[in-house]
Amino acid sequence: MNQSRKTKFLYIHGLGSDAQSRKYLNLKEYFDDQFDFGCLEWKNNDNIDELLNQSERDLSQFENVILFGDSTGANFAWQLSEKRKANGLNSILIVSSPLLDLSKRISDYEFPDSLKPFMKKIDHPAGMMIIAPTEDEIIDHSFVIENQFPDTQILKVNDTHRLPEFKDYLPEIERYIISKIE
Repeated sequence: MNQSRKTKFLYIHGLGSDAQSRKYLNLKEYFDDQFDFGCLEWKNNDNIDELLNQSERDLSQFENVILFGDSTGANFAWQLSEKRKANGLNSILIVSSPLLDLSKRISDYEFPDSLKPFMKKIDHPAGMMIIAPTEDEIIDHSFVIENQFPDTQILKVNDTHRLPEFKDYLPEIERYIISKIE
């Protein structure tokens, strides 16, 4: 795949992660210099709405935008995609181990209260690629796995929440991106 640097690839990490996320680094290594990579870093006490609004402004200069969100970051990536869509701008949206609904969390530890107001319930995850691990110990993905959504590719993987086999999914991610760009 030989895309121009006009394509921005924005990664939004999950809870407790940052720009050193293994998945982000795997994506950068796999796609090498094909995209202009960036990572939206956030912390539990950040104003997520402000960060998403700033990202929306920053992304407006790019012809093609790929948004990749992991876990909690998947919810934020979806919100950013929706903001862009409302302004007539398209995005290629890819999410992994997505937290689409707080009520689908099955983990024992509490989700940070400071982030709860920024989370949206995503009932109809359409127009994206979803990497849904069947052995996720944090989020129940059965709703996503058992349903079909418009223009959505669901990659059901026998993996856990942190996706230790993530590198194996990179060729499928690449195929999805190619299908959306060309």
